[in-house]
Amino acid sequence: MKFQRRVMGALMAAAVLAPALGGCTSFGDQESDLAIAELTPSQHELLVESVASVRQIAGIGEVSATAIASELWESAVMVQVDVSEGFASEQTRAIAATMNRASDNDREPLLPAAFTIRVAGDAAGSFRVATLGLDPDVVVNNFTYWQAIEEAAGTELNMILFPSGFDDGVYSRIVSAPGGVPSHETITQFIDNYDAIAAIVPLQASDGNLFSNGSNGGNGGYEGWSLPGLSANGPLPPKEVIELVDEISQFVPLQENSWYDLGEDLPEYSPEGVTVRWTDDDTVVQGRDVSIFSGEYREEDWPAIVAAAAGTTTLPGLDFRYFSFEREFRFHVSPCDGSIEQTADDQLLFDALSASGIASVEDIAPGFCTPDYY
Repeated sequence: MKFQRRVMGALMAAAVLAPALGGCTSFGDQESDLAIAELTPSQHELLVESVASVRQIAGIGEVSATAIASELWESAVMVQVDVSEGFASEQTRAIAATMNRASDNDREPLLPAAFTIRVAGDAAGSFRVATLGLDPDVVVNNFTYWQAIEEAAGTELNMILFPSGFDDGVYSRIVSAPGGVPSHETITQFIDNYDAIAAIVPLQASDGNLFSNGSNGGNGGYEGWSLPGLSANGPLPPKEVIELVDEISQFVPLQENSWYDLGEDLPEYSPEGVTVRWTDDDTVVQGRDVSIFSGEYREEDWPAIVAAAAGTTTLPGLDFRYFSFEREFRFHVSPCDGSIEQTADDQLLFDALSASGIASVEDIAPGFCTPDYY
């Protein structure tokens, strides 16, 4: 459970985190000349040997290594491999098996490496494994799953696997939109092709978001979706949740939520905009809300704030929060099983919703609810 909270907590905080690949250097065929402070001499040797072995896999395209400078990554180096479209799955299995030799090598410490696979012809999407050690069958089954979701959605996507680190076969996988892809385009594709995507996503356990599906690899794990304007912990959210993202985007820009795309061309990150947070687990406290962040409150934004809050009320069970450094407007699902923090601005929003005639305020109340924890 600690692993679930760590990884999924990071996912749900994507709207306010901005990890980047700082000072990155692509080393191409010069791995023997690498200078990464985090690598010991034995790890450096393992890296050189691993990259050389990957290059020997039949049909493999370009292979390169890049230093990672991000506290959210336990790995110090990213190995990026281009695979051919026709033999992508077979080559992915071979890459995973080859890289894993550095994880069960008798030389200590082991290589802190991740790897990225890009398919020839793809402009933006990528498949990543955050650390070494996952069974190659698990890796390739998830690779196939990622490709199937891309095909169903009609748009390129990223997927990243986070092994638990406990040698138990459990892992998290997170689907996100690549940086640079128009945010509204991704959401539109998910709405238009929702049934096709939902038919691919495996069923999850009812007591959380642990999936177990042999066709998608190993002992299963935890799934999340980090799309523009949407941060979901668990299986694919209901279609109406994604439609709410689309509706609110008419008034407020979507947060990109593409921070898992740690490529060399990562765009400048801006946390401004809206994110709908969703969890499939009804027992999670404060797991469903609409959050808007703005670096500056502007009077002309007030109609958009009210419209976004009104849209939030159309989906039961969602809290709402608009935050800027000058003003903050909030409402919570009522009743509150805890203490309520309420300001004049919270009441102002609630009154505006009541007077609008387009929002149902029967199940909400002004302010922020802090639940009692037992």
